Amino acid sequence: MSGSDITHGRECPDCAALTPEYVCCKHIPVRGRTGRTKDHRRSHVFTNRKLRAVVAATGLLAAASLALSGCSSGGEAAAGDGKTLKVWWWENDDSALSVAWNKAIDIFKEKHPDVTVEFELKTYEQMQQSGQLLLDTDDAPDVLEYLKGNATAGLVSQAGLLTDLTDVAKERGWDLSDSAQDVGLYENGLMGSGERYGITNYGEFVGTWYNKTLFDKYGLSVPTTLDEFEDVMQTFVDNGITPLSLGSADYPGPHLLYALALANMDEKSLGAYQRFDGDVDWDAWETAAETVADWVAKGYISKDSTGIPAQDSGNAFEAGTYPIFYSGSWWGGNFADDITDFEFDQFLFPGNDLHPGSGGNLWVVPAKAKNKDLAYDFLEITMSPEIQNLLGEEGQVPVAADADAITSPIGQLLSARFADLQSSEDGGLAWYPDWPVPGLNDILIQNNTELVQGTKTPEQVVDGIRTAYEQGRADAGQ
Repeated sequence: MSGSDITHGRECPDCAALTPEYVCCKHIPVRGRTGRTKDHRRSHVFTNRKLRAVVAATGLLAAASLALSGCSSGGEAAAGDGKTLKVWWWENDDSALSVAWNKAIDIFKEKHPDVTVEFELKTYEQMQQSGQLLLDTDDAPDVLEYLKGNATAGLVSQAGLLTDLTDVAKERGWDLSDSAQDVGLYENGLMGSGERYGITNYGEFVGTWYNKTLFDKYGLSVPTTLDEFEDVMQTFVDNGITPLSLGSADYPGPHLLYALALANMDEKSLGAYQRFDGDVDWDAWETAAETVADWVAKGYISKDSTGIPAQDSGNAFEAGTYPIFYSGSWWGGNFADDITDFEFDQFLFPGNDLHPGSGGNLWVVPAKAKNKDLAYDFLEITMSPEIQNLLGEEGQVPVAADADAITSPIGQLLSARFADLQSSEDGGLAWYPDWPVPGLNDILIQNNTELVQGTKTPEQVVDGIRTAYEQGRADAGQ
């Protein structure tokens, strides 16, 4: 990548500086294990999933004042000169996505030698908090990474701030039939159907990472049922080891609770919870909460986990402190790079047909983008076999890779597992527990924390979740 062809900049989320050249030394994130690590953004992906559904409460109000057929203030931007491509994303330099997308820029430059690429590094928090404002400006980029979900991509698509890519995809022959691409479809701000406003390069799912070396030491096999899983954890407790590394102060807590609820759910009850198709099976949630309380009492989960965020729980698994870590595929590349003292592997939650997961965040083209054709060319490159295969090599979960071309063991594992989850006839990807209504993520974390602490009963925990859910559903007119 030529320094003369690509300009780099970083906005400060606190100062809200909007020029590519601006760098605020005070607020630049600190890299490294004790600061903002390469997984910091990933931890927030789930911690802040409450934003995925805010459109239910705010999107209709926004739509009342913003034209849905064009952008909100002034319509389409004037056409650019076709000589500059402005690209934004928030992935840190050492992430698999950043590696792949930088390669995509290289390929783009080879195909467009007369075009200057202006790349600007954002932060996840910045796009989460100010994405709509950044899109509604004449300085909007031509293409950028954006947050999937009702409250984010749904909100700005409904506000007319994104380009409808439906016809572009057809004209260019893009194969977006993969169900992971449903996260780019929006109708009246709601995700999963309608017109296409974004495409994703990758998928994600939650599974059970385990220390294979310790499993072998104690003669343990991969469990296939919940009872077998509990037997495995009891063996560790009997040998003085707390089995589960759980960041109860962050998304891993709600993810585990959701997995236990999914153990007693099917596609119909899942549809009721996620898409408001019928009555929610709260008995499944109460059984899940009772199981978590039981696991705390038996020592499978430490009460101290209530103060542990996701990153610390992942680091503790990497260090070999805990033999089991229930969390997402996004950890795979890091574990492959960082774990050197033991063998690790992953299995899906024992006995479940349904598992948390979905397609990843989106590439979108703002309605005010000045060089849309260049943006489409770039999107096409990110979905090419070369870039998709590179994602797999780097430990990500590509959505359009050649499986035979991926040689990385962790890439092979995660890609194959994600494909199986997508093609499953008896279950598959169940999205995430806080997607249905706004604010639910905070409620899930709060109640799960009190459940682990023992300050709330399972019944009280589920009542708290149900109250917030039903209020949000009513606010959405569902």
